[in-house]
Amino acid sequence: QSFNPFFIFLLAPVLDMYWAWQQKNGKEPTSVTKMAIGCMLLGFSFLFMVVGNKMIGDAGGAQGSLFWPVACTLMLTVGELYLSPIGLSLVTKVSPARIVSMMMGMWFLSSFFGNFLSGVIGALYEGRTLNAQQFFLLLTALGVATGLAIFAFNRPLKKIIGTH
Repeated sequence: QSFNPFFIFLLAPVLDMYWAWQQKNGKEPTSVTKMAIGCMLLGFSFLFMVVGNKMIGDAGGAQGSLFWPVACTLMLTVGELYLSPIGLSLVTKVSPARIVSMMMGMWFLSSFFGNFLSGVIGALYEGRTLNAQQFFLLLTALGVATGLAIFAFNRPLKKIIGTH
């Protein structure tokens, strides 16, 4: 749990400089594209756990390497930085001034439902409906599918909200 905040502090300025460099060179992706990239990264991050599980197996007493969860968390954090602050910024930019607060509340309500769904999905693993590899592959598929869906809506959304 400590790695995520550490990586946020470490990587937020790096990504900010990277996005500034992209903007200076006219190559910065739109906010919606950044959000799609973030979802894809979030999904692909779980592949570290799939590989780690393949290497150490499901044995309860097996010793694994800290590399796998740390690498997964690193990639999750980069995905989070592409998704969360960009989404919050986009909500404030495109919402009419009179309902910005309500729309921010909707953003956080969607986070609530996402966290609730995480618990439901986690129960599939805890209840042994899915083994570890199936569980992490499901999380991969959900993240990548969400990223692809956002990519698919990018062009229509650009017309509606401009180039944010």
